[in-house]
Amino acid sequence: MAAAFSASLEGYQINLNGGLVSNKGFIRQMASPGTKIIKGKYVSAWGGIQSAGQTIGQILLQYVTDGFGRKIALYVIWVVLVVSVLIECFATHWYHWLVAKLFAGMGVGMLQSTLPLYLAEISPTQLKGLFINAYTFWFVLGQLFASVALNRLHISAPYDFRTPIYSQWAMIGVSAIIFVFLPETPWYLVSKGKLDQAKKVLTKMHGRKQGYDSQEQVDLMMSTIASERAAAEQNSELGPWAVFQGKNLLRFIIAAWPKITQQLVGLTVFNTYATYFFQKAGNKDPFLVTLILSCVQLISMIMTAVSTDKLGRRPLTVYPYAITVLSLLSLGIVGCFDYSKPALSSLLIFFACLATFSTTGASAIGYAYAAEIPQQRLRARTTAFALAFSNMVAIMFSFTTPLMINGDAQWGVKTGFFFAGTGAVAVVICWFILPEVACRTPAEIDEMFEKKINLRKFKQYSPSNY
Repeated sequence: MAAAFSASLEGYQINLNGGLVSNKGFIRQMASPGTKIIKGKYVSAWGGIQSAGQTIGQILLQYVTDGFGRKIALYVIWVVLVVSVLIECFATHWYHWLVAKLFAGMGVGMLQSTLPLYLAEISPTQLKGLFINAYTFWFVLGQLFASVALNRLHISAPYDFRTPIYSQWAMIGVSAIIFVFLPETPWYLVSKGKLDQAKKVLTKMHGRKQGYDSQEQVDLMMSTIASERAAAEQNSELGPWAVFQGKNLLRFIIAAWPKITQQLVGLTVFNTYATYFFQKAGNKDPFLVTLILSCVQLISMIMTAVSTDKLGRRPLTVYPYAITVLSLLSLGIVGCFDYSKPALSSLLIFFACLATFSTTGASAIGYAYAAEIPQQRLRARTTAFALAFSNMVAIMFSFTTPLMINGDAQWGVKTGFFFAGTGAVAVVICWFILPEVACRTPAEIDEMFEKKINLRKFKQYSPSNY
């Protein structure tokens, strides 16, 4: 849970930097001489380079995660985030902020690809879902902290934009303490032949349980990794592109698809542009909108975290995404009428909140799929590439969605029809390819893929030796 808490830094930084763009003092500092607004191309460049930085960070850090360990990767993330905040503290021109956003994006992308992986490897099998979803819970809470801080500052000191930047050092400091005390994951230690260290970590975490045998767990890990390596050699699935070879390609697609679906069901519509829908419904207070949506997300995450290990990953991914599609279809239908009327404006808010609620939980489980589905020996690489591909889709929609809503298309609320279509296709694919892996060990998951068990029947399968 301490490791998951680090995600609050990610949520805090993303919301903080997004909100600073509208701060009067920030505008005065970053706008071109003689103007009172920041040029749109600058704002677009900041958002674009941060998203690009996420992809770069996700792809590059995998080599550290694989070669030097999960704990060293967390130190690298911390250094990158420190650099980003340092640049922000001294930024006086728009291009200084551009460089800061590159490093911030890299740090956020690294966190996204490393922390769920770390949580999957450090957590007990029967509680993986809880702890991986705790990552998103803390992320949402961090966003809420940033929104509250910016709102209070807007009231008390509307031209002060440095104080919010400085406040990030508190989050950085807490993360440093957490990263120092976190142990390396036993799975990584066993994969590198550091068996005594792995046994020591397992004993420290689980040694008080009656009848627990850390040596037995180390032996099981060794057996799983040896079996994966033997299968890889037999099927010629070796080398830097092994992620995209043979059965690993299928596992990569499954690992990536829930997070890609998040984009195809219109996350940018009801998340990034949620304020737009609320304003259309007559609400002119952006902070109240943020507060409402954050509460909706927190409720969704609490319900998802406590139920995913009991109900399973598959139903809590497929069905909520289907609800999102229906919500988007309803938004499009409402957009065909005069939604300035009280009854329809209330429906607009209801469907936007419903879409946010259903997608938040399903999207969080996407991290579980990204971390649990890959082979242990390819876990870091597969997770990184899966999230990077999802982020590339997000970059595409971050540019096209504004054009749909307020650009040349002028679809407005009817944009819901477009994402209802793409989302329906994505959900149908989810139905056919997403297996149930809740409370399954890596060895069990490997066995089911090797035996080519029907993906929709993973839940009913009884492993041979476990």
